[in-house]
Amino acid sequence: MLILDAMATVAVITVVLGDGVSKMKPFTFESHNFAPGLLPRVAYEIQQGKIGVKYSSTIGTIAIYNSTENNFYLGFLSADSESRKALVVHEACHALYDYQSATMDVATSESIAYIAQCIYARANTTSTDPNARLFSDDPAKDKVFEVGWKIAGKVIGGNAIDSTDCTDMRNAVKGHPYYASEASDSAGFNGI
Repeated sequence: MLILDAMATVAVITVVLGDGVSKMKPFTFESHNFAPGLLPRVAYEIQQGKIGVKYSSTIGTIAIYNSTENNFYLGFLSADSESRKALVVHEACHALYDYQSATMDVATSESIAYIAQCIYARANTTSTDPNARLFSDDPAKDKVFEVGWKIAGKVIGGNAIDSTDCTDMRNAVKGHPYYASEASDSAGFNGI
């Protein structure tokens, strides 16, 4: 299992230190700033052993960051597609805010992470079709990508996220089956 964990670790570090992150734009969601230039801090904390990366064959092809354990869990060994790289960026956002002991609820944390995920994917896509976006076949899950993709286009275009964007993104997260029951709970970022 150590070899698989090492491969998953390389996948995370490669993404957060990769050129794709440099194509991202910073943004502010409500009062929380996101600066892609801080994502390499996650790689540093992994290299220092303060954040772990584990491969898990039981979670499918998703990724999770657990702030209580300070661990990434990846259901894949290589971030070999833009959508997987974007997913790593999503989870790295959670790790970054955990490192900062940021105070926010789950809806805010997930909103920021989905927007960053969509910015990464949109900034690094080779498709010229602006509608070729991240998606889910489940409409309740897809709403976070639909709204996040729209906001990502706005941020990449040099515009700020406004209160309507924040409301739309929070509502999309609240409607997502993974977060609906805990959207107003603390994200639990307690430092690493």
